[in-house]
Amino acid sequence: MQFVLVFLFALLAFLDGGIAAAVPTSKKPAVIMVPGAFHVPQVFEKVIRHLKKDDYQFLDAVALPSVGHVVGRQADTDAVKKVLYKHLNAGRDVVLVGNSYGCTVIGEAVKGAAQYSANSDLNTASDSNRRGRIISLVYLSGFIPYISEVEHPESKVDIHGLSPIFNFHDNNGTVTADADLVQYPPQQAFYNLLPPREADYWTTKLKFSSFDALNATATYIPYMGDFKVVYVIGSQDRAVSPELAQTWIDQPRAEFTVEHLDSDHIAMLSTPTEVVELIKKYSV
Repeated sequence: MQFVLVFLFALLAFLDGGIAAAVPTSKKPAVIMVPGAFHVPQVFEKVIRHLKKDDYQFLDAVALPSVGHVVGRQADTDAVKKVLYKHLNAGRDVVLVGNSYGCTVIGEAVKGAAQYSANSDLNTASDSNRRGRIISLVYLSGFIPYISEVEHPESKVDIHGLSPIFNFHDNNGTVTADADLVQYPPQQAFYNLLPPREADYWTTKLKFSSFDALNATATYIPYMGDFKVVYVIGSQDRAVSPELAQTWIDQPRAEFTVEHLDSDHIAMLSTPTEVVELIKKYSV
């Protein structure tokens, strides 16, 4: 009898362990990260390392086709949409994180996505077959379109002269970030809070961006209530100053949740822990 009881307890312990092991260890959303103009996706490496430690399993940093190639904005949007719909169709909820021009790209990529998730017949099936939803868009120093540009495309201004860091190469349709190497070299425009050696390193990784992609007129504004959109202002940002950021936030009908970081333009490098905390905060 004693042997039987020992056997039964051992069997129950085994089954309990087996059941526990079969339960997914994480229901964290997928996080899609999109860099800005000139930048490679590796600028998110610090953030990715932290998120992995916090049990985020689906992490994608997207390389923009317009960085290093002469293409239009649609190529950038399609690159993000490919990753986005992979996760939505797999039933995963998604947080999109953009930096600078990357915020414009994620804004275009989510056009129609809310209806795609909400109107799916799959949502009436089991949870394992449901389409995912977009939880939030996090704009890190977003360089984004104004509402008026979408509603009145003729009002949009050409980006020539828009930023002192832009160097336009009209003969081949490219833009670089070295127009003012005295007051606004990349080390100061983008990485002013990094140690000099690290700022120099990331400056060597910069590529040209396509003028057509940067200059394109947006077709959709996601921050008018369709999605939760979080605008993160960097207090020491020299590329998108807090004053410039406020012009987007203060627009009539704009609906932002506003956060502040003591960061420069590339907050993923200068304040990665704080960026991770914001992603976690807006992952629910």
